[in-house]
Amino acid sequence: MATSDTRFWEQLEILNAALPHGMRAAAGPEGAAPGSGVQPRFAHLDGHVLVRDADADRAVAAVQGLLPGPDTVRVTGPRHAGRGSVRRLAVGSRDLHRTVEHLAGENIASSLVHFVSVAGVNLCPGDEPVPSAGPLNPPLSGRDRGENVTVAVLDTGLVHDYLDHQWLAQSSGVPDIPLVTGDVTAPGDELDADGLIKPYVGHGTFIAGVLRCVAPAADVRVHNVFPYAGAALEDELGQTLLRIMDTHGWPDIISLSAGTRTGNAGELLGLAAFMDELAAHPGTLLVAAAGNDGETLPFWPAAYAAEPVNVSGDVVISVGALREDGLGRACFSNHGDWVTVYAPGERLVNAFTSGPYQYGYPHRTTCRFSDQGLYPGCTCLATLQDGDKATFTGLAEWSGTSFATPIVAGLVAARMSQEKVSSRAAAADLMAGRLAVPDLSGLLR
Repeated sequence: MATSDTRFWEQLEILNAALPHGMRAAAGPEGAAPGSGVQPRFAHLDGHVLVRDADADRAVAAVQGLLPGPDTVRVTGPRHAGRGSVRRLAVGSRDLHRTVEHLAGENIASSLVHFVSVAGVNLCPGDEPVPSAGPLNPPLSGRDRGENVTVAVLDTGLVHDYLDHQWLAQSSGVPDIPLVTGDVTAPGDELDADGLIKPYVGHGTFIAGVLRCVAPAADVRVHNVFPYAGAALEDELGQTLLRIMDTHGWPDIISLSAGTRTGNAGELLGLAAFMDELAAHPGTLLVAAAGNDGETLPFWPAAYAAEPVNVSGDVVISVGALREDGLGRACFSNHGDWVTVYAPGERLVNAFTSGPYQYGYPHRTTCRFSDQGLYPGCTCLATLQDGDKATFTGLAEWSGTSFATPIVAGLVAARMSQEKVSSRAAAADLMAGRLAVPDLSGLLR
């Protein structure tokens, strides 16, 4: 089904341009390279592997003994003491895949250091944003939906002019509508050297807008946790999330529209401590995007919905995308038994920023997941050419599981306020009834 195109390699260039000096992102799995025939599936940090903090010294000795070489193996990377943290091993010129294999032979858990990103292999949003004049899609719902519910959006932060959108602002009435708060981007940081809106600048703002349309009274805070062109290293992300929870408290709902696939299809070692603490906080639910690669391979952290951390079925909900007519799965949406539910994910309209934008992906006349096309109106069929420019005036139309995710988060928030139940109880009710089948075509009317 899905075929490799230039998107991954363009994403990798954008990521490498954003990384600090001395860091480089490489393609995985083993052998992935332009023209190699090996389809790229994720990005990882070159020259490093992850091990658990408790295993770090033993891992250094094992690598030096099993894979002698000119480079000294060093323990590096940040440490979050007392939280089951992980450490990076800088292994120099040693082959990373062989290093992980050798450590496994020594009963030492290790992995590549994956980048978790809002822009995966096939562009985490299912398409690039286009200017819109409205109306909002989904439309604004009942004013009291989501009252007294806290939601943390873990994403790219808020654009500087986000309060131009009244549904994100504070409003008095019954009930009082709280101000959307969070990390706000400086205007200069939203534009590239040519004065064009950078990719994914409006991603977090759009998600906050969708969530507030579904649950207008929800108290929403948007955190910028993806500093490298919409990406973060898994170990840094895990520690950032723990610091956010320490500072702001555990919210009722976490909405996360980012992820990655992994070298062995297994869970992210760098998020293990956070996921353990999440499971131990019964008042918090994680709603995570399933990703937009059109495949069944697990996409993390959404795939935790099928893992032991989610054994009771109420810690993580993974969200795929429906096509615009609601009659089936969107072509770009990942799917499989690890995806909990599907919600509208094509051509949603919501808050963005204003200014010029240049398109960076090739024009297509066929679906990139099927030469025959999967359904009329597939979002892959774009009239915009690479290099075309458009001017945004505050609203965008955008597609992806990224934007289906806040619809489900908003529905859970609305259920909580209506029934006066916890987020996990509200999610369980919705999964058993209203969201029991992946056809939500009339859900928001």
